[in-house]
Amino acid sequence: GSGKSTLLSILGGRLAGRHSGTVLAGGRAPSRFVQRRTGFVAQDDVLHPHLTVRETLTFCAMLRLPRSAPAATKAAAAEAVIAELGLGACADTIVGNAFVRGVSGGERKRVSIGHELLVNPSLLVLDEPTSGLDSTAAARLVATLSALARKGRTVVLSVHQPSSRVYSMFDSVLLLAEGSCLYIGAGRDAMDYFASVGFAPGLHVNPADFMLDLANGESYVRLQATL
Repeated sequence: GSGKSTLLSILGGRLAGRHSGTVLAGGRAPSRFVQRRTGFVAQDDVLHPHLTVRETLTFCAMLRLPRSAPAATKAAAAEAVIAELGLGACADTIVGNAFVRGVSGGERKRVSIGHELLVNPSLLVLDEPTSGLDSTAAARLVATLSALARKGRTVVLSVHQPSSRVYSMFDSVLLLAEGSCLYIGAGRDAMDYFASVGFAPGLHVNPADFMLDLANGESYVRLQATL
């Protein structure tokens, strides 16, 4: 309810209608070229459960890559994405869903990410990609996204209550509460910022847990006042 999905939908060009503020890319309104280079991964995976991982990505490549590209080139692009996302071990396993046994939740999310990587986006936007995953699977997924960012892409994702291991991978953090910004800046500087304005936890905690409690006014976060 803080506005994460709404914000990402606007940034990704997926939300029509009225909203305040202005979205700029390079100081100008996003052009169709910018929109084509923006990948958006929704929170819910919309995949055919009876296709294998390789079939899913190959089919997507055939549809999304230019008509002028040969079929062999499109198949090679799908294989490259499978390798980049570490899906080789499950490439011939069906995707599955809640009713059909298939790949794991983390692997299914990586298949959804692969859909967008096929068009080689400069900006990759993901809406809560770690939802429904355990801490280990979430950490592996965020590590994969971090590796993509190190290769020159900009990766923006919303996440609810990440583990301390996941939080340590964030370069920049935007903390929202009811649509308002409480903090924006380097992830490693967030705790120092809140301490500088008088808020610090009374014990050693996961920074994400502390900020979530602070945003919700939990009582264990104490105001440190200097008289």
